[in-house]
Amino acid sequence: MLLEVSNLTTAYRGLIAISDISIAVGEGEIVTVAGANGAGKSTLLKSIAGMEKPKSGSVSFTGERIDTIPAHLITSRGLAYVPENKRLFPRLSVYDNLRLGSYLHRGKADREAPLELVFKLFPRLQERLSQRAATLSGGEQQMLAISRALMTRPRLLMLDEPSQGIMPKLVDEIFAAVKQIRANGVTVLLVEQRLSESLEISDRAYVLQTGRVVMSGNAADVKTNPEVRKHYLGI
Repeated sequence: MLLEVSNLTTAYRGLIAISDISIAVGEGEIVTVAGANGAGKSTLLKSIAGMEKPKSGSVSFTGERIDTIPAHLITSRGLAYVPENKRLFPRLSVYDNLRLGSYLHRGKADREAPLELVFKLFPRLQERLSQRAATLSGGEQQMLAISRALMTRPRLLMLDEPSQGIMPKLVDEIFAAVKQIRANGVTVLLVEQRLSESLEISDRAYVLQTGRVVMSGNAADVKTNPEVRKHYLGI
Protein backbone atom coordinates (compact mmCIF):
# COMPACT_ATOMS: atom_id res chain seq x y z
CA MET A 1 0.00 0.00 0.00
CA LEU A 2 1.18 3.53 -0.77
CA LEU A 3 -0.60 5.02 2.25
CA GLU A 4 -1.54 3.20 5.46
CA VAL A 5 -3.42 4.86 8.31
CA SER A 6 -3.60 2.65 11.39
CA ASN A 7 -5.86 3.21 14.43
CA LEU A 8 -5.61 6.99 14.11
CA THR A 9 -7.22 9.22 16.74
CA THR A 10 -7.09 13.02 16.48
CA ALA A 11 -8.69 15.74 18.63
CA TYR A 12 -9.84 19.04 17.13
CA ARG A 13 -10.39 21.99 19.48
CA GLY A 14 -10.28 19.65 22.44
CA LEU A 15 -12.83 17.18 21.11
CA ILE A 16 -12.14 13.81 19.52
CA ALA A 17 -12.77 14.32 15.79
CA ILE A 18 -11.66 10.92 14.49
CA SER A 19 -11.29 7.78 16.57
CA ASP A 20 -9.34 4.60 15.82
CA ILE A 21 -9.53 5.06 12.03
CA SER A 22 -7.69 2.68 9.72
CA ILE A 23 -7.64 3.16 5.95
CA ALA A 24 -5.27 2.20 3.13
CA VAL A 25 -4.67 3.54 -0.37
CA GLY A 26 -2.90 1.46 -2.99
CA GLU A 27 -0.60 2.78 -5.71
CA GLY A 28 -2.66 3.98 -8.68
CA GLU A 29 -6.02 3.99 -6.92
CA ILE A 30 -8.68 6.64 -6.49
CA VAL A 31 -10.16 6.20 -3.02
CA THR A 32 -13.12 8.21 -1.72
CA VAL A 33 -13.79 9.06 1.92
CA ALA A 34 -17.48 9.83 2.41
CA GLY A 35 -19.61 10.95 5.31
CA ALA A 36 -21.94 13.67 6.55
CA ASN A 37 -20.69 17.10 7.66
CA GLY A 38 -18.79 16.75 10.91
CA ALA A 39 -17.95 13.08 10.34
CA GLY A 40 -14.22 13.80 10.54
CA LYS A 41 -13.28 13.64 6.85
CA SER A 42 -11.26 16.87 6.77
CA THR A 43 -9.57 16.08 10.09
CA LEU A 44 -8.46 12.75 8.63
CA LEU A 45 -6.80 14.44 5.65
CA LYS A 46 -5.20 17.11 7.84
CA SER A 47 -3.84 14.40 10.15
CA ILE A 48 -2.30 12.56 7.21
CA ALA A 49 -0.83 15.80 5.81
CA GLY A 50 0.74 16.75 9.15
CA MET A 51 -1.53 19.75 9.77
CA GLU A 52 -3.16 18.15 12.82
CA LYS A 53 -1.22 16.13 15.37
CA PRO A 54 -2.77 12.71 16.09
CA LYS A 55 -3.20 11.63 19.70
CA SER A 56 -2.51 8.02 18.80
CA GLY A 57 -2.11 5.67 15.87
CA SER A 58 0.22 5.96 12.90
CA VAL A 59 0.42 7.12 9.29
CA SER A 60 2.83 5.42 6.87
CA PHE A 61 3.62 6.60 3.36
CA THR A 62 5.74 4.51 0.98
CA GLY A 63 6.45 2.23 3.93
CA GLU A 64 7.78 4.94 6.28
CA ARG A 65 6.01 6.63 9.17
CA ILE A 66 5.19 10.29 8.54
CA ASP A 67 2.97 11.19 11.51
CA THR A 68 6.02 12.26 13.51
CA ILE A 69 7.51 14.69 10.95
CA PRO A 70 6.57 18.29 9.93
CA ALA A 71 4.09 18.95 7.13
CA HIS A 72 6.67 20.41 4.73
CA LEU A 73 8.74 17.21 4.94
CA ILE A 74 5.64 15.15 4.21
CA THR A 75 5.14 17.22 1.05
CA SER A 76 8.74 16.69 0.02
CA ARG A 77 8.22 12.92 0.23
CA GLY A 78 5.51 13.08 -2.43
CA LEU A 79 2.21 13.66 -0.64
CA ALA A 80 0.27 16.78 -1.67
CA TYR A 81 -2.86 18.12 0.04
CA VAL A 82 -5.45 20.52 -1.42
CA PRO A 83 -7.52 21.85 1.50
CA GLU A 84 -11.19 22.75 1.37
CA ASN A 85 -10.48 26.50 1.41
CA LYS A 86 -7.86 26.30 -1.41
CA ARG A 87 -5.36 28.65 0.37
CA LEU A 88 -4.21 30.45 -2.75
CA PHE A 89 -2.19 33.67 -2.73
CA PRO A 90 -4.96 35.98 -4.02
CA ARG A 91 -2.75 38.96 -4.93
CA LEU A 92 -0.29 36.85 -6.91
CA SER A 93 -0.78 35.81 -10.52
CA VAL A 94 -1.82 32.36 -11.62
CA TYR A 95 1.73 31.76 -12.83
CA ASP A 96 3.29 32.83 -9.53
CA ASN A 97 0.92 30.61 -7.56
CA LEU A 98 1.95 27.69 -9.75
CA ARG A 99 5.64 28.50 -9.35
CA LEU A 100 5.27 28.54 -5.57
CA GLY A 101 4.00 24.98 -5.81
CA SER A 102 7.29 23.91 -7.39
CA TYR A 103 9.54 25.25 -4.63
CA LEU A 104 10.93 21.76 -4.01
CA HIS A 105 12.64 21.79 -7.40
CA ARG A 106 15.62 24.07 -7.95
CA GLY A 107 16.26 24.32 -11.69
CA LYS A 108 13.91 26.34 -13.89
CA ALA A 109 13.34 23.39 -16.23
CA ASP A 110 12.56 21.11 -13.28
CA ARG A 111 10.24 23.67 -11.72
CA GLU A 112 8.26 24.23 -14.91
CA ALA A 113 8.10 20.64 -16.18
CA PRO A 114 4.74 19.88 -14.45
CA LEU A 115 3.14 22.82 -16.32
CA GLU A 116 2.63 20.57 -19.33
CA LEU A 117 0.27 18.35 -17.31
CA VAL A 118 -1.40 21.35 -15.68
CA PHE A 119 -2.22 22.98 -19.02
CA LYS A 120 -3.43 19.66 -20.41
CA LEU A 121 -5.82 19.26 -17.48
CA PHE A 122 -6.94 22.88 -17.25
CA PRO A 123 -6.34 24.81 -20.50
CA ARG A 124 -8.07 27.90 -19.15
CA LEU A 125 -5.30 28.39 -16.60
CA GLN A 126 -2.83 28.81 -19.44
CA GLU A 127 -5.06 31.59 -20.77
CA ARG A 128 -5.05 33.32 -17.38
CA LEU A 129 -1.40 33.07 -16.34
CA SER A 130 -1.02 36.81 -15.76
CA GLN A 131 -4.31 37.25 -13.87
CA ARG A 132 -4.34 37.59 -10.11
CA ALA A 133 -5.77 34.50 -8.41
CA ALA A 134 -8.41 36.66 -6.69
CA THR A 135 -9.98 37.51 -10.07
CA LEU A 136 -10.64 33.87 -11.00
CA SER A 137 -14.02 32.22 -10.62
CA GLY A 138 -14.52 29.67 -7.85
CA GLY A 139 -14.07 26.82 -10.29
CA GLU A 140 -10.93 28.31 -11.76
CA GLN A 141 -9.50 28.86 -8.27
CA GLN A 142 -10.08 25.18 -7.52
CA MET A 143 -8.31 24.27 -10.75
CA LEU A 144 -5.40 26.46 -9.66
CA ALA A 145 -5.28 24.90 -6.18
CA ILE A 146 -5.17 21.40 -7.65
CA SER A 147 -2.56 22.47 -10.20
CA ARG A 148 -0.34 24.09 -7.59
CA ALA A 149 -0.35 20.78 -5.68
CA LEU A 150 0.56 18.93 -8.88
CA MET A 151 3.57 21.22 -9.29
CA THR A 152 5.12 19.40 -6.31
CA ARG A 153 5.11 16.21 -8.43
CA PRO A 154 3.23 14.14 -5.86
CA ARG A 155 2.79 10.39 -5.77
CA LEU A 156 -0.39 10.88 -3.74
CA LEU A 157 -2.79 13.81 -4.13
CA MET A 158 -5.38 14.41 -1.38
CA LEU A 159 -8.38 16.55 -2.36
CA ASP A 160 -10.81 17.94 0.22
CA GLU A 161 -14.21 18.75 -1.34
CA PRO A 162 -12.89 19.86 -4.76
CA SER A 163 -16.41 20.53 -6.13
CA GLN A 164 -17.55 22.73 -3.25
CA GLY A 165 -18.71 26.20 -4.32
CA ILE A 166 -18.19 25.50 -8.01
CA MET A 167 -20.69 26.17 -10.79
CA PRO A 168 -22.31 22.90 -11.91
CA LYS A 169 -20.93 23.20 -15.46
CA LEU A 170 -17.36 23.11 -14.07
CA VAL A 171 -17.90 20.18 -11.70
CA ASP A 172 -17.68 17.65 -14.54
CA GLU A 173 -14.33 19.19 -15.54
CA ILE A 174 -12.99 18.69 -12.02
CA PHE A 175 -14.02 15.03 -11.90
CA ALA A 176 -12.66 14.42 -15.39
CA ALA A 177 -9.38 16.00 -14.28
CA VAL A 178 -9.19 13.67 -11.26
CA LYS A 179 -9.44 10.69 -13.62
CA GLN A 180 -6.72 12.15 -15.84
CA ILE A 181 -4.50 12.82 -12.83
CA ARG A 182 -4.68 9.12 -11.95
CA ALA A 183 -4.03 8.22 -15.59
CA ASN A 184 -0.82 10.25 -15.33
CA GLY A 185 0.45 8.10 -12.47
CA VAL A 186 -0.77 10.04 -9.42
CA THR A 187 -2.76 8.22 -6.74
CA VAL A 188 -5.78 10.15 -5.38
CA LEU A 189 -7.47 10.22 -1.97
CA LEU A 190 -10.72 12.15 -2.33
CA VAL A 191 -13.14 13.70 0.17
CA GLU A 192 -16.20 14.84 -1.72
CA GLN A 193 -19.76 15.95 -1.01
CA ARG A 194 -20.94 14.77 -4.44
CA LEU A 195 -20.79 11.16 -3.41
CA SER A 196 -22.43 9.62 -6.46
CA GLU A 197 -19.96 11.26 -8.85
CA SER A 198 -16.94 10.49 -6.69
CA LEU A 199 -17.89 6.82 -6.30
CA GLU A 200 -18.32 6.63 -10.08
CA ILE A 201 -14.61 7.37 -10.63
CA SER A 202 -13.24 5.62 -7.52
CA ASP A 203 -11.87 2.13 -6.98
CA ARG A 204 -12.70 1.88 -3.30
CA ALA A 205 -14.45 3.92 -0.60
CA TYR A 206 -14.65 4.41 3.15
CA VAL A 207 -17.69 5.86 4.92
CA LEU A 208 -17.16 7.80 8.15
CA GLN A 209 -19.75 8.48 10.83
CA THR A 210 -19.00 10.46 14.00
CA GLY A 211 -15.28 10.03 13.49
CA ARG A 212 -15.23 6.29 12.81
CA VAL A 213 -15.16 4.07 9.73
CA VAL A 214 -18.58 2.40 9.53
CA MET A 215 -18.32 0.97 6.03
CA SER A 216 -15.64 0.24 3.44
CA GLY A 217 -15.25 -1.68 0.25
CA ASN A 218 -15.33 -1.58 -3.52
CA ALA A 219 -16.78 1.75 -4.69
CA ALA A 220 -19.49 0.08 -6.77
CA ASP A 221 -20.60 -2.00 -3.77
CA VAL A 222 -20.65 1.01 -1.47
CA LYS A 223 -22.69 2.98 -4.02
CA THR A 224 -25.37 0.27 -4.20
CA ASN A 225 -25.49 -0.30 -0.43
CA PRO A 226 -29.05 0.51 0.79
CA GLU A 227 -27.83 2.57 3.76
CA VAL A 228 -25.53 4.69 1.59
CA ARG A 229 -28.27 5.19 -1.00
CA LYS A 230 -30.69 6.31 1.70
CA HIS A 231 -28.48 8.52 3.87
CA TYR A 232 -25.95 9.94 1.41
CA LEU A 233 -27.39 9.65 -2.07
CA GLY A 234 -31.00 10.45 -1.18
CA ILE A 235 -32.35 7.48 -3.12
